[in-house]
Amino acid sequence: MARIGLTRIAPLKLIASLLVVLAATPALADGAALDPAKTFVFSASIVKWPASAGLATFTDERKDAALMGAFNAAGVSSDNITFLTDEKATLAAIRKELRAIATRAGEGSTLVFSFQGHGGKQKGKTYLMCYDVGDDVPKTAFAVSEIATILDECWKGERLILIGDCCHSGALAEVVAHYEKTNVKAASFTSATASNRSTEHWTFTDAFIDALRGDGRLDRDHDGTITFAETDRWIHEVMKFREGQLTRAARTTSFEEGFGVHKAANAVADLPGAIEIGDYVDALDREKKWYLAEVEGFEDGKYKVHYIGWERKWDEVVEPARIRPPEAKKLDVGGRYEVEWDDKQWYPGTVTKVEEGWFFFVHYEGESGEDDEWITAGRARKPSAPEFKPAAEHAAAKKGDVVAARWRTQWFLAKVTEVDATTIVVLYDDGTTGRVLPEELIHAATADELHVGDRVLACWKDAHMYAGKVEKKGPKVCKVKWEDGSTVSDVEVGKLARIAAGPPAAPPKRK
Repeated sequence: MARIGLTRIAPLKLIASLLVVLAATPALADGAALDPAKTFVFSASIVKWPASAGLATFTDERKDAALMGAFNAAGVSSDNITFLTDEKATLAAIRKELRAIATRAGEGSTLVFSFQGHGGKQKGKTYLMCYDVGDDVPKTAFAVSEIATILDECWKGERLILIGDCCHSGALAEVVAHYEKTNVKAASFTSATASNRSTEHWTFTDAFIDALRGDGRLDRDHDGTITFAETDRWIHEVMKFREGQLTRAARTTSFEEGFGVHKAANAVADLPGAIEIGDYVDALDREKKWYLAEVEGFEDGKYKVHYIGWERKWDEVVEPARIRPPEAKKLDVGGRYEVEWDDKQWYPGTVTKVEEGWFFFVHYEGESGEDDEWITAGRARKPSAPEFKPAAEHAAAKKGDVVAARWRTQWFLAKVTEVDATTIVVLYDDGTTGRVLPEELIHAATADELHVGDRVLACWKDAHMYAGKVEKKGPKVCKVKWEDGSTVSDVEVGKLARIAAGPPAAPPKRK
């Protein structure tokens, strides 16, 4: 039964934090800040792979060198930066060079780990795709868990910072959690949660570079220092509004929220009211339409805004009445939707929780849960109307009923296992489960309900059901003429559902 299409390794793009945002009363920095003289940086960055790897090449202008340049400009010696790119970033090289720089860093050091490339999940573990990754990912890719394993063996430093920008990068928070009960102060920044894919763009890296360069827009309290918390807020907002991705930094309770990442290199005006330069707003444009925009300036009581995704020629200066907080379409917790995956296909899913009224966590029906993820409402739509309707009304579904149940645009034999106020849980004959709406379910017909000439959904070879017509009825078997012209088949009574007359269904792809 070929219903499952969600087991995948998605293209990713760098790596870092989240998963478990460790809650605690924020500790004050007490002057704690990045010490360039004691900072060592390891970075592996891969944007292209050999054809045999089967991984897509990233085509945007790469920013990995700019990230290393920002560390260098912040005072980190070039001698203390290990930077592996593309074919140099093999599995063996990543292991060897990470161990080497961690050993050399010594006591009291700050170690920065950064990875740019593809990443993926298999059986609950997250992997970073090195240049020579093969079909056997667990054996040929760099597991996130290896970071702590290597560092525990050879690194004697006191502060660990993990940064990156790739699918499932939030799994690096597991490394942070590993150090919670140790003397190491660990934190991570990331472009996505552990469950999510990431953008193919370098948006996250650009945002982190902003912090390293001391961009004054990050200095929200205007004290001249860009802190861990301010960097986290900046990255969160940039990824939320520019890429539609949820991410937050993770830290051990010992890693100070007020830790200084960099001194603010430029002062940004403290505006009256709640809106600051660098904030995202909805702005009413000259054609009286609301668009997402970034506030870039303030003069004579008006805001200069840049509309996200539009050319600079559309920038405007608008009065406060044309500004409002960003608004997003909402999804209902418990609601069932069709959700768009990156293959442009739509899969049934149920919203299980909401974050900020902006992000919605989706469980894909009939799946193990490994692909469950945070989405924005733009990736969801109400289920399309079923192409088949029952020939006659039936009583409400109840536990134990045998039914034809829809999955996407296909129908399968199933049994009802649970009924709630709005949806019905079914167990498909292949052993997978799904949640359907009442209109996506048609009861299987009994022998007494079937007649020659009835239009039916009937099982063909397995539990997959196709439209046809009953040509001959027997006590246990009916002969079915298929609407797509396939050879007449015998179908057992109990594996047919009567459907309303209508135009022939589009010929399905037989599985």
